[in-house]
Amino acid sequence: MNVADMTLRPATLDDAAFVADVLTESHPDDPEDPRLLRHWWSIQDPEATVERFVVSADGADAGYVMRSHESWTKMPERFGRIATALRPAAWTAARLDALVGAMEDRQRGDGARKLTMWAWEDDLAHIGVLEQRGFREERRQRFWELDLIEGRERITRMAADSRQRMQREGIGILTLADDADPAKFERLKRMSDEAEADVPTTVPHVPLDMDEFMKWFQSPGLRPERIWIAREGDDIVGISQLAYPPVRGVVVTDWTGMARKARGRGIARALKCETLMQAIALGVDRVRTDNDSTNAPILHINETMGYRRRHDGIQYLKAL
Repeated sequence: MNVADMTLRPATLDDAAFVADVLTESHPDDPEDPRLLRHWWSIQDPEATVERFVVSADGADAGYVMRSHESWTKMPERFGRIATALRPAAWTAARLDALVGAMEDRQRGDGARKLTMWAWEDDLAHIGVLEQRGFREERRQRFWELDLIEGRERITRMAADSRQRMQREGIGILTLADDADPAKFERLKRMSDEAEADVPTTVPHVPLDMDEFMKWFQSPGLRPERIWIAREGDDIVGISQLAYPPVRGVVVTDWTGMARKARGRGIARALKCETLMQAIALGVDRVRTDNDSTNAPILHINETMGYRRRHDGIQYLKAL
């Protein structure tokens, strides 16, 4: 496929390493791990539409562009997603505009009614192109970083307090590896689906089927002994896990979720404390996390734990 002065070829899983390099070159402070990206690409609803392309310009691979949308039977609102990145040496506003336009046309042809794209708040050139194409800011994602060296004593105290509170509450805090329940993944999926359904969002959440959910835990950045869950009786009522990039990048919160019935009791804080204490013991110097800017409970936890704000990610929306 030709777009302006570029050529697009379908991307395969083997191209994930190249795309990770492009994303890292574009934003060096937010390095992308190639193995984690490849694994993420492998997880998708079989009924969803996902197209990824490697972009070539001036005789060399220069970036990527992708579009996706859920099955319209599962998402009657018909939201579509677009993402793209070019190596800094190949980036021009005209090329970005052409790539987004090409993906818009393909989404429109599928019957999409609304499109979303993301940009870092300090990437003004990228934002400028999106705004010229009619995209408008919809919502923000807060990005945070916690210094585990500076905050070690504070986190240790918080963890001790949380452990005492969980004992009083009758909540068991343990790793997924230490949980012997043969039905733990089914219980975990029910809780995670409930938790994710309550995360503030513009694009409706479509739950993964069980097979795709299980693939998530095969990520090279996750290990059962580093995934912390909360038990109340037979129920799993919470989870928190950090992803440890195997090639490059910063350790980051992969997921923290709580059952509705267990919220407001300090369980999420207790789980996060255990992940952080484990990271400190493993020699990690800092961790990162991100949350929707309107998710007040988790934003409060981040602030009180000592996380410091980084730049925001901005979701842009366009009606077709």
